[in-house]
Amino acid sequence: MVLEGTTSVLGPRTLMAFDGRCLVGQIHYRLTRRFLNAVHCYCSICRRAHGTGFSTHVVCRPDQLKIVTGTLIDYESSASAFRSFCPCCGSHILIQGQSGDGNLAIPAGTLDGLPDLTILAHIFVAEKVDWCQINDGLPQHQGWSPGYGATA
Repeated sequence: MVLEGTTSVLGPRTLMAFDGRCLVGQIHYRLTRRFLNAVHCYCSICRRAHGTGFSTHVVCRPDQLKIVTGTLIDYESSASAFRSFCPCCGSHILIQGQSGDGNLAIPAGTLDGLPDLTILAHIFVAEKVDWCQINDGLPQHQGWSPGYGATA
């Protein structure tokens, strides 16, 4: 969905709405951005929470995310991060606090359709399991790396 363009110091820009939801549709959210930047995370918490070798997250500012329907439940998954999920199906919808810069991380797999993502980097590669291979030449960081925040 394309929203009305606005003008900023960066010049005109077209904002787009990217919708996403949980497995059963009880939680519906909308990201309003120009494009979708994402990172692949290999931390042990993401691996366990998502049941996979790594998880892909779109990074956004809080003002770019709106929960359209439903109420999330928060869980403190580490000393620096809260994960929010659907109380009905358990789908993880967002992570807050981990970046230290106020940005949110949205699991890309919860987005509707097949959105065009730009993967910027691999994070927490120090925790990567041996059966995951990284062969794309993108930057690799041992932990969270500042600078991959919400610029769109």
